Amino acid sequence: MAKTRLMKFLALLMAFSFAAAACGSDDSGDTAATDETTADTADEATDDTAMTDETTEDTAMEDETPAAGSSVDGVLTVGSIIPLTGDLAFLAPPEVAGLRLAEEDINAAGGVLGNPIVTIEGDSGDTNVDIANPSVDAQLADGADVIVGAASSAVSKTVIDKITGAGVIQFSMANTSPDFTTYNDNGLYFRTAPSDLLQGKVLADLVAEEGNASLSIIYRQESYGEGLANAIKENFEASGGTVDEFLAYAVDTENFDPEIDKLVAADSDAYVVVAFQEAGSILTTMNERGIGPVDKPVYGVDGFIEGAANEVTDPSILEGLKGTVPSVDLTSISDFTDRFEAAYGEPVEVFAYGAETYDAVVIVALAAEVAGTDDPIAIAAEINGVTKDGEKCTDFASCRDIIAAGGDPDYDGIGGPYEFVDAGEPSAASFRIMTYGADGIDLAQDVYVFAE
Repeated sequence: MAKTRLMKFLALLMAFSFAAAACGSDDSGDTAATDETTADTADEATDDTAMTDETTEDTAMEDETPAAGSSVDGVLTVGSIIPLTGDLAFLAPPEVAGLRLAEEDINAAGGVLGNPIVTIEGDSGDTNVDIANPSVDAQLADGADVIVGAASSAVSKTVIDKITGAGVIQFSMANTSPDFTTYNDNGLYFRTAPSDLLQGKVLADLVAEEGNASLSIIYRQESYGEGLANAIKENFEASGGTVDEFLAYAVDTENFDPEIDKLVAADSDAYVVVAFQEAGSILTTMNERGIGPVDKPVYGVDGFIEGAANEVTDPSILEGLKGTVPSVDLTSISDFTDRFEAAYGEPVEVFAYGAETYDAVVIVALAAEVAGTDDPIAIAAEINGVTKDGEKCTDFASCRDIIAAGGDPDYDGIGGPYEFVDAGEPSAASFRIMTYGADGIDLAQDVYVFAE
């Protein structure tokens, strides 16, 4: 469950009591040494965004990162903006479960800096309704040191300046837009999800390897859709293929007839759909026009592919649909996925970005242990380092022990290894290639590829 300020206060009170009783134990000594979305709300969020836009250029000209704020209190507080509602709501169960499991495991191992970590569960919604900004405002007010999320790259772009401008870490488990690699984030934005430059190559290679010489792409017109579609196009053309149609649609589009007309006319060897839940309407219309997965090779992406059967009224039209999802081999982490349902409180059918959410929290916790403080600025400086170049470890407890012994941990998490580059993102990633059968259920012969 999401914790409140009261929980944080009690945690601090308990820590103080233990410190007084221990009188100079290593834990207490280290802790002491390191203390150095309504209409009105939417209007306020719009005003805040406008103010942020006005200061972006000035901020870009400065070399200084924001000073640590009131969030520095000895307790690592992890906020979150997860799509509990909106276009990516099917991703909420694994992401919520990942957040809860990380909190459970970290606190079972003694917490961070001698105190239990505190998590706050919040909704990101999507770009149709501004839910993310009010969620961020509330979590910043509650002293969040890091905010995990959003899942959508477009949603993250609406809050990244507010979060990092406040001197707080934003750590996404699912943002894949290439734009974030060079974004001016004061060194406070990180992600466990790989850039779409990697996924674009994997999917383009798959299309080409299956004998398709021509391709048409339909994609949603926002950060995620544009970045991934461009990566697929560039890689497919680099392999010698031809892109017949490259069609963007507005995110609020409801009738896709004009776009499908162009796809039919193109008569390409294959089609790629870069979409969220609207993929259900797109695939249904493509099926009606004779270019759906049962008639032509059709490929999808992580924005909908794992939840595709939930977006169509007749799952049989998905037969033959293939797609890519950043993911580890789920059979290799069955012990981990078995815990998801218990953490979430109900059945979990989609596991995309669950491991990445879990790992994001663990990485931040380890960086806080290295930094010896919950100061987000200090934590951010240690994040890349705990993912590479040290002694291999695969869970919080063992990595924390390495730190306590004066060593350098290299966390290879559930979704890793990550090997973060300077931009605060993985240098390589594993991808699951899914295939749908006639009953709309993902076939057993999934394959996994590693890209870097």
